[in-house]
Amino acid sequence: MEWYKTKIAHAYRNGITDEVKNYIFANVDGVWANVAMIVAGIIFLVAALYLIDVILKKIFLYFIKKLINFTNSKWSVAFYNNRVFNSIIHFFSIAIARVLMPYVFYPLPGVVTFLDRTFYVLLIMVFIQMFNRIADAVSEVSVDENNYRTVAVRSFSQLIKIITTFFGVLAFISIMFNIGYTEILGTMGALTAILILVFRDTILGFVSGIQIASTQMVKVGDWVSIPKYSIEGKIKEINLVSAKILNFDKTISSVPTYDLISTEVRNFEPMVHSKTRRIKRAILFNVKSFKFCTPEMLERFKQINLIEAYISKRQVELREYNQSRGYNPNNIVNGINLTNIGVFREYTKCYLLDNPNISHSADDFLMVRQLEATPQGLPLEIFCFTNTSAWVEYEKIQSDVFDHLLSACKEFDLEVVQILAS
Repeated sequence: MEWYKTKIAHAYRNGITDEVKNYIFANVDGVWANVAMIVAGIIFLVAALYLIDVILKKIFLYFIKKLINFTNSKWSVAFYNNRVFNSIIHFFSIAIARVLMPYVFYPLPGVVTFLDRTFYVLLIMVFIQMFNRIADAVSEVSVDENNYRTVAVRSFSQLIKIITTFFGVLAFISIMFNIGYTEILGTMGALTAILILVFRDTILGFVSGIQIASTQMVKVGDWVSIPKYSIEGKIKEINLVSAKILNFDKTISSVPTYDLISTEVRNFEPMVHSKTRRIKRAILFNVKSFKFCTPEMLERFKQINLIEAYISKRQVELREYNQSRGYNPNNIVNGINLTNIGVFREYTKCYLLDNPNISHSADDFLMVRQLEATPQGLPLEIFCFTNTSAWVEYEKIQSDVFDHLLSACKEFDLEVVQILAS
């Protein structure tokens, strides 16, 4: 086999190359003959490299596409769309051209040495290109899956690009200037502090991406709120350095990826998936409107269907309790008696329990409670969950609930505090 290759090389050298050399030296004088020889050789190599690459791509990509259509694998589709296979074919094209190069320039060994380095640089460039395309393909597949690993994969793919490019540049410098890697890295050691300063956000972003993915805090498409920046919207992109958020006013905000783990981020996505959303709002009442219920008031309240049974039951219970303690019934302050705010609190609870738009699941709290009194009045807070997380429907249900309660409180002789602007 070696004899066969040597024979072909010898025939090639004594054939085409010598004929071209003799023709150039016969028609070009002096130094320009060598220049013309070099130019002709380079043109031949470039043309050969291009033709070989085109032919290999035509052949291999045809069969690769057939195979992809047969397997229908998302990974193979991503590799094909991101032209990973093209980069692999480039390796073979450059390797074949590299084999031809000594035969073309064998009369000029100095040129062979220089071009040899050039071919190694080309291989490094194709190597970097291939790894970058692989990283893009992996990122594309993870984005299609749209899960919590998407952030980590994106950050990791971008880090791979940076590392690959970094080592590619080191290899380029080492080959072109014939410098050892240890010498290059030793020189760069003095610049370590500057590099750390420059790549601070990149390093923090990568660490953040890993933490976000492992803790499943957020992912692309989540509805989030970041109080530090007064941002609320949906995450459109998370990369190595920053996260882009589409606000509900159609503007786009960009925050450092590191802030997604270092500051408060409220993720509404679990609420959206639960199909419920919390109502937590208070009505402020004037304390001066609070009073004990007279028999006439209780008879009037009994006309309200939701609390008719409650009032009748409580009247019997309180009458028996007060009589057992010997309290004087002539003064309403003695013993335990119903108040208009207490009855309204019970009515509010019954109204929420009767409302079909309010969730009655055991996992969802439903509570009506008094908060601490303020100089403006006493807040009565409603705490419950709607049976939908859709924003528009939620706001409608919440508004309907408070429209009703604000109007109904007048039936209980209660006064809502309204603070007028001065």
